[in-house]
Amino acid sequence: MGLILCEPIKAKNPFHIDVLSLDIYSYEELCYIIFENPILVTEGIVSDTLFDFIRNDLNLENLADNLSKKKSNGVDDEDILVYIIDSCDLYNNAESITFRNTVGKLKKMAVWEVGKQRADYMFYIGKYDPAKKYYLEILGMEKKADNSFIGSVYHNIGVVYANLFLYEEAYEALKKSYELTNNEHILTELYFLKRIFDPSDKMKKDDMSGMLKPEMLSEAGKAFDIAVDGISESERVKNIESIFMVEDTDKKKKLIGEYITGLKTDYRNMM
Repeated sequence: MGLILCEPIKAKNPFHIDVLSLDIYSYEELCYIIFENPILVTEGIVSDTLFDFIRNDLNLENLADNLSKKKSNGVDDEDILVYIIDSCDLYNNAESITFRNTVGKLKKMAVWEVGKQRADYMFYIGKYDPAKKYYLEILGMEKKADNSFIGSVYHNIGVVYANLFLYEEAYEALKKSYELTNNEHILTELYFLKRIFDPSDKMKKDDMSGMLKPEMLSEAGKAFDIAVDGISESERVKNIESIFMVEDTDKKKKLIGEYITGLKTDYRNMM
């Protein structure tokens, strides 16, 4: 972990980057966020609002004027971001070239490929709701992507749905992914999903024993039991058990309240 030395100018009215749920207060922060998140900030960040922020709140009038001119002259958003990085003292020449190359690769990618990278990144940092939005946008596009790519999108959105406790949506997405890819590992995931959310098999009529080969069904069952044993030994489960072992009623209520508040915070962070 490192430190960034910022100029003393701190904006009173921060620039908000919606996709990251983040407020920017300095030019160095802006450059850092752009440099570290090119796959995200290439969507919608370049705007008159950004230019006004740079001009009025960061007092960088010349930079704002140059950016506005570039935008008016039809310069791509990606190239404007490169210009911002080049104008910042935060990065050396080698790092600037690296950023240029990254942006150059993004410009050559199909729109659905860029969308999937955005979605995958949001999923990676636990922002499931934005990830779901990006995945659904890809599935709604008219595209020429192959079954393997679309199958991977269905797979990932299925995992997102599972993390949001949307069992039926997760099941249908994973099943569609299997139909497109024939990846037998997805059958194991479907098995896990049914064991967790539908152990009595009331919601679906699919026979997992018919979808999974006998040896795979046996291995999936063993893997599930191992996973359940691992959960029972997790720190979170041990924490819950310790709370309910507290004898003082008032203290127990307080600990339960704090735990529930933590769960609510975790869920809000997914949005």
